[in-house]
Amino acid sequence: MSQPLLEIKNVKKHYQVKSKNIFSTQKNNVHAVNDVSLTINEGETYGLVGESGCGKSTLARVITGLIKPDSGRVFIDGEDFLQLKGKSLRDKRRTVQMVFQKPYESLNPKMTIGEIIRAPFDIHNVYHKREREEKVKELLDLVGLSEKYMSRYPHEFSGGQRQRIGIARAIALHPKLIICDEAVSALDVSIQAQVLNLLDELQKEFKLTYLFISHDLSVVRHVSDNIGIMYLGEIVETGDADTIYSSPKHPYTEALLSAIPKAHPKQVKTQKILEGDLPSPINPPEGCKLNTRCPHVMSICKTKPNLESIKEKQKVACYLYNDQR
Repeated sequence: MSQPLLEIKNVKKHYQVKSKNIFSTQKNNVHAVNDVSLTINEGETYGLVGESGCGKSTLARVITGLIKPDSGRVFIDGEDFLQLKGKSLRDKRRTVQMVFQKPYESLNPKMTIGEIIRAPFDIHNVYHKREREEKVKELLDLVGLSEKYMSRYPHEFSGGQRQRIGIARAIALHPKLIICDEAVSALDVSIQAQVLNLLDELQKEFKLTYLFISHDLSVVRHVSDNIGIMYLGEIVETGDADTIYSSPKHPYTEALLSAIPKAHPKQVKTQKILEGDLPSPINPPEGCKLNTRCPHVMSICKTKPNLESIKEKQKVACYLYNDQR
């Protein structure tokens, strides 16, 4: 049985922002991530799904150590990542890498492709200098690019090629966990398929674990083993991919799935539309965050529901399906 590689426990991250009123000095808190817990096992792909602004990218940056949470703990290989310092922190960061949403913005335009991919070796002082060039060539070959591109710059490549370069950089230090933050959303559909196939091949070859963040449920379905649904900074439903797509329980999950376009015009399905606007993360509703839009809202929904098991492989934070009532 696979062992947990990543464990997130009760992570919370709020940001202070100034009031839009020019006459006010008041600062408000943006509730980006609220008490999020999840576990990702070695070798699996965990899909994290939600609308833009729900806190997915903030959570990713907490996991990689780019930002510090207000509270909570992050365990990688059983070690408390947030408590590490110095060399221990530096070494542990090598095990977690990220592939970003916009491949051009994540590549330094003043550096050649060879320099970009070699940078992890230089930073962590891995391999002798003469070996690093050979390793760069190997990485380019792994992602389907020629070594003749080493002297070129990012602006000379297409979006799909740039993302391959980003993937080559991400796997350079042989990480265990790669966070794909909307890694294919900026690419054409045909290029998306190529990049997803590449990620799958690399996962099998290097036994990688993926946290795949996306708002595109049709993509997540095909790449994920387990899925978490996020709404306004909270996980509202989790389960294996087959269960989530065949038997969603949370009203928000149902609405997301019903909005997926059908491949054939005869496949007609009634879309479940949530009424009202998405609440502000500065002033989110009390209790269940969906209670201002949910068609099944009850008085108890003013109290926050716990994420509870309803099946062996499915959890949901909704009073329709748990025993908290």
